[in-house]
Amino acid sequence: MRCRDAAGEAEHGQIYRRLPVRERSAERVGRWHVGQSGVSILDAKDATHVEQLRQSGFQEIGCWELDSARDLSHSIDLPRKAGVYAFAIDGVVQYVGLASKSLHQRLNFYRKPGASQRTNIRLNEIIRGRLEGGAMVQILVGHPPDHQWKGFRISGAEGLEAGLISAFDLPWNMRGANSSALPAPTSRRAKDSKGGGMSRVIDVIRARPGLTELEIARAVYGKGAVQQQVNQVCRLLVKQGLVERRGAGGRADPYVYYPGAAAE
Repeated sequence: MRCRDAAGEAEHGQIYRRLPVRERSAERVGRWHVGQSGVSILDAKDATHVEQLRQSGFQEIGCWELDSARDLSHSIDLPRKAGVYAFAIDGVVQYVGLASKSLHQRLNFYRKPGASQRTNIRLNEIIRGRLEGGAMVQILVGHPPDHQWKGFRISGAEGLEAGLISAFDLPWNMRGANSSALPAPTSRRAKDSKGGGMSRVIDVIRARPGLTELEIARAVYGKGAVQQQVNQVCRLLVKQGLVERRGAGGRADPYVYYPGAAAE
């Protein structure tokens, strides 16, 4: 998949159509393409897909890039108005966010985050790492209209962002880490009992393919977890063929995990 040229592609003022949140049947999903990673959309049944967002009114306007200094950059004429934005890899959405005033301003914060902007710093590191590892990080934007309810203004953008985070598994959204699509976090005692930790890790990887060890650990044990809590389990699952590991390791190209052939 190649990023579209922003010029002439995005009609930022178009009417937003209702997102088909629950249209995730195997028949429908099976018609979507196979990503660059080699994993078909069918393998990510609980994820949000670029095709779903496009069909619902989002526009793919370009991709994140690295400049000559290896800093995060882009060459997109971003709209200077409110909206919802999404970042995706291989057609699978990884993150959804809200620009309450200006998409131009909000996305530029990711390029050079301030020292106190923890979310911007975290996303900057993730995106740069994936780009350095050869991934393509797409950018999509949507502009849902506002509504009225009994005389009160309801923000369409804020409602859409909250709805997407609630309905889908978005690996880079911290608020989506404990999605209802995943089993509840496992306690340490349960981890040590009857292979509970291994089955829990497999469940997480099946539900959200492409997670790093740190992201798996946080999905299993909560956001205070560290990747060392799942390192040995992931290695063992790879040896058993239950999980497939990709990437070279390290920040530039971190290990990411997908369901293995033996898990089918």
